[in-house]
Amino acid sequence: EQKRQVREALLRYTANFDTQAEAAASLDAVSSSTISLIRNNNWELLSDRLWHHVARQVGFYCREWHAADTSAHMLLRILFSDAQHYAMSYAIAMSAGLGKSFTLAQYVKTNENVICISGKDTHNRRTFLQTMLQSLGEAPATSTKEMLQQLVAAICAKDQPLVVIDDAQHLKDRVLLLLALIAAELPEKAGIVIMGDATLRMRIIEGVRMKRAGFAEIYKIIGRRFITLNSISVADTEAVCRANGVHDEDVIACIAADCNNLHAVTSHIVQHLDRSIAA
Repeated sequence: EQKRQVREALLRYTANFDTQAEAAASLDAVSSSTISLIRNNNWELLSDRLWHHVARQVGFYCREWHAADTSAHMLLRILFSDAQHYAMSYAIAMSAGLGKSFTLAQYVKTNENVICISGKDTHNRRTFLQTMLQSLGEAPATSTKEMLQQLVAAICAKDQPLVVIDDAQHLKDRVLLLLALIAAELPEKAGIVIMGDATLRMRIIEGVRMKRAGFAEIYKIIGRRFITLNSISVADTEAVCRANGVHDEDVIACIAADCNNLHAVTSHIVQHLDRSIAA
């Protein structure tokens, strides 16, 4: 979330220059290519130290972000815990900006044996298995079949493991079907949560309707349903504001009126706090 806010601050900063090259030249040890990476959301290529370096120069000071008991945050924590402790499987379809990834990151920090992977459209079956094994500290085997067996064994060796696939809408069909194979090997041994947006839900339901190979198995594993969340409430906005240092009722009301997702809410909070500090 902070990286997203730094990106927005950087975009505002660069808008004051005629070219990106001029903006880069005005910053210390920040190249035009670095600005392009941030602009294009290629975050994983940049170190946290560089992020802080950019943030300080464009007027954003990274602060610890506090979780709030929004409806999405509470529901997700219940689902993660339920899946982990009772080896359940869930599929969640959420609109962007409801705090899905933030809540997942908080859960991973406070709970053991959570295997978390972000879906990417560049993944094939082999690279997906390699990524999962590497997240478990395992050196991947040679063949896909061996890696699948290795992954199942590594997950089963953990106490109450939870496997979470975030942004699963980006995965190719063949990788989604691989999730069905993994889940079939883990009945009553691990919790599985597949998270994505509305396109993931429609894609799987349409796959079942069109009788595409493997989609009925995926749908069965997740209990033939998606848990959906589509919007934030005024109460959600108020909870996030108060948890992060904004208590003025008029300011909260303005933020609630202007924002329809938590990305916008957090940006408004940052701007308000920064103005308060400057004053």
